[in-house]
Amino acid sequence: MPTPLELVLLFMLVAAVVAIAAERLRVPYTIALVLAGLAAGALRLLPPLHVTAAELVTVFVLPLLFEGALHLDPDDIRAHGWLIACLAIPGTLAAAFGIAAVVTAAFHIPFHTALLLGAIAAAIDPVSVIALIREARLDRRLGAILEGEAVLNDGVAIVLFTLVAQPGATGPLALAGEFAWLLVGGGLVGAALGAGISYGLGHIRQPLVEALGSLILAVASFIAAGHAAASGVIAVVVAGTIFGSYGPQNLTAAGREAMWTLWEVIGFLANSGLFLFIGLAVPGRLLLHHAGLVVAVAAVALAVRALAVYPLAAWLGRPAAPVPVAWRHVLVWSGLRGGVAIALVLDLPAGLPGREMVQAAVFGLVLVTLLGQGLTVRPVMRWAGLPQPGEAPDRVSRAAGARGR
Repeated sequence: MPTPLELVLLFMLVAAVVAIAAERLRVPYTIALVLAGLAAGALRLLPPLHVTAAELVTVFVLPLLFEGALHLDPDDIRAHGWLIACLAIPGTLAAAFGIAAVVTAAFHIPFHTALLLGAIAAAIDPVSVIALIREARLDRRLGAILEGEAVLNDGVAIVLFTLVAQPGATGPLALAGEFAWLLVGGGLVGAALGAGISYGLGHIRQPLVEALGSLILAVASFIAAGHAAASGVIAVVVAGTIFGSYGPQNLTAAGREAMWTLWEVIGFLANSGLFLFIGLAVPGRLLLHHAGLVVAVAAVALAVRALAVYPLAAWLGRPAAPVPVAWRHVLVWSGLRGGVAIALVLDLPAGLPGREMVQAAVFGLVLVTLLGQGLTVRPVMRWAGLPQPGEAPDRVSRAAGARGR
């Protein structure tokens, strides 16, 4: 059995080799990691990894959430804020209950179990989406909508899952109040710490300390929100957004460079570990045994997303900030699932009726969206008429216009 240090070395070697191979083969790096994990698990090339949900979220998901929030453009978020909020909050709730209703009716799973499945399946994983945006080089404004929704949606799905999974759940009004406080309280904690540390770092002229301040902010936001009985995930997201908007302008040039380098390295390592773990964690036999359920959940999840995206984008798009039809197609197809769903399914109660079916459905949904939608997003962009890397925008806009953009 390898030691922890040997496992870390092995992981870094695998990440480096896969990154080099993915670039040469022109395969998205995150997809290549999942495939490498699937192959390693099937051939038993790596020892089994026993990771808890809390460890997965703390070590991999939270750093990537903060790093992604740092890159959100405040102007784009303001321009499309209502669409992002509606997709992430009522859209997530509608998706969770819609998936639960279909699964209960078609597969006779208890509604409580089906709702847990719905909450997990409704989580548009920001880690997967951020990686998709950067590798597919989506339009900056379209990327801001997709990334902003995914980051906020993640917190909403985790909060809903936590409330449904807790034993002896209270009445609807109490649950609604707790849900609201988890979101609002987490946002307040993240905003206060993000603004405070952004201001405080403006009086420091040591680049390494400035970079360290951003890392302190990410950890402190999560811990402080926990003490306030609020959502640590929401706090981290809001803190990263505030700091990304106002913090860098208070830093020295060397401090900004050190901060971005620090988070680029953290993001690369966390991304590599998360997607490799997803590949290793997928149980092939379980998916084959519940293949019908996997196909049904994937189809319903995609249909529910389309029912949310198309009308909301048409209704909330404004002349100053339109959401073209081509963008809506990509928004629907880019609803990937990944590390957040895996973390939640690891946290399912041990004695939950139908637990194995939920696990199969979630692992299958993650695999279908990452490999199916993730690998085909560029053809969908081309079909919708969106620019490809190195393609002339005028030629692409004419193609989009021909499709009713």
